[in-house]
Amino acid sequence: MALTQSAWTDSKVGTLYNSSCTVIGDGSLLDVYTLKTSTDLDPTKPWLLYVTMAATADAEAVPLEIWVGYSSSFALTGDDSTLAATDGAVFKQIYDDVVLAVDPLKYVFNMVPGLKVADVVAVANIATGNKIGVPIAPYYAFCLNGGSALTATTYTFRIVQVQA
Repeated sequence: MALTQSAWTDSKVGTLYNSSCTVIGDGSLLDVYTLKTSTDLDPTKPWLLYVTMAATADAEAVPLEIWVGYSSSFALTGDDSTLAATDGAVFKQIYDDVVLAVDPLKYVFNMVPGLKVADVVAVANIATGNKIGVPIAPYYAFCLNGGSALTATTYTFRIVQVQA
């Protein structure tokens, strides 16, 4: 059982902050997840989360979750029933199934701190845009939570935010 995760790589183009992380599972894992986000992300401002997969993750539904951390020790570990966080917790499922799109699988989520309307979290409502209310936290991590072993492929997570 092996999970390969890259650290978030940050760059800035003008006022646009970009950060990306890749995760590769070995085909035996039910969950694949990122390391904690960079401290360069401003959690008080909206941001976009892009999620792409090089291949279909699973034949079953694969929910996407956001976890939040409160210290620099925040990390996810384990798999399936042993998945846990150090210095953080799961906040919520932000999407019900990331495998129902056309290959290559690509999603974008508008992450809005303090969003005052209901989240749009289902494939059935994709035409309205994926809007997700997120808490203000120093760190975030993202988990694809499979119902069976996820495909051994590359999962890429990218954050884009306008910063002054």
